[in-house]
Formats: sequence, structure tokens, C-alpha cells
Amino acid sequence: MASRTSHLILAVCSRMPVPRQDVLRLFVVLLLGVIVSAGPDRPARAACDFAPVKQQIDVVLDRDHERGAKFRREVASGSDSIAAMEALVSAEMREKIDICRYDVAEYLTKRGFPPFH
Repeated sequence: MASRTSHLILAVCSRMPVPRQDVLRLFVVLLLGVIVSAGPDRPARAACDFAPVKQQIDVVLDRDHERGAKFRREVASGSDSIAAMEALVSAEMREKIDICRYDVAEYLTKRGFPPFH
């Protein structure tokens, strides 16, 4: 009798649909697991290599008189010193300035051009 009852319960349970919430929850958990397990292999963010950025700032301020004058005019009129510097350099250097934003702000402040706050 117990065997027949367990077969009956098993037959009924096997035909029961799985609730959609459980399937969705399982999918989300599996997706999060894949994302978390793939994360440590890649760097969190690019590291700041400030030396070439500092060199480019020095070139703009000290050697390139045209760009230096334009930078000083922009900052004197109220522009952000970092934004003014980004406008005067190549796209590749703009990315480096963006990555090293803190160091650029510190260096421009030392040079007498604090960033706009």
C-alpha cells in the first residue's frame, strides 16, 4: 500500500509545473554566478601612468606658447583647468588624463591652475 501511495505521489508531482518564479530565480542566480566567476580575470580599471601625462602638461604650459596661452586664457575666464588641458591634447592623451584625473588635478594645482569645483 505504501508503494502504491508513493507511486501515486510521484506521478502527481512529476506532472506539476515548475513555478515561473523559481525558474527565474534559478536563472538569475546562475547568471550572477557566471558574472562573478569571470570578474577576477580582468583588471578593475586601468592604472594611471602619470609620467607621460605630466610631460604633456609641461609641454603645453612651458614649450608650446600658443597652446599655453590658450590654456591660460581659458582658465582665467573660469574654465576648468583639466577640461582646458583635455581640449588641447590628443585623444589618446585625453584618455590618460581622464584615468589620472586626481594626479592631474594635484599637479595643475601645484602649477597654479587649480581645477574648478
